[in-house]
Amino acid sequence: MKTTPRQQAAFKLLTEKMRNHEPALLGQIMREVGYSAATAINPTANLVNTEGWQTMKNSLDRAGAIQTFNELVSSKNKDSRTRITAAIEITKITGGYPAQENKVIGLFGKLEDIQDEPNRISEENQLLSSSGATEGAGVQE
Repeated sequence: MKTTPRQQAAFKLLTEKMRNHEPALLGQIMREVGYSAATAINPTANLVNTEGWQTMKNSLDRAGAIQTFNELVSSKNKDSRTRITAAIEITKITGGYPAQENKVIGLFGKLEDIQDEPNRISEENQLLSSSGATEGAGVQE
């Protein structure tokens, strides 16, 4: 999704204000970057809920989270519990775990193997009985 120049400017100004621990009122920020007063009255509907804003927010959240977890995983961190937890979170964020649907597909594969087991045994018995290998061996059907 393409973002507009005003969305980008508002996002940049908002993040700068947050880093500097300054008040960050979205309506005021919208006016500062060129939105009309009428549009700035409802920043949630006119800015925050737009696809462009959500795209910028999601990219920032992911990059920031990965950077934070990378810092926690580093050998400089002496707390092993925190390092392990951070490593798990990095694996989740970067898609290192298979999707839930893979587990379900794997389960159905195992069920098919179990269900095919009786058929395989009866086929082996038929082969043995037709070849005469079971004669006198005490195998009964």
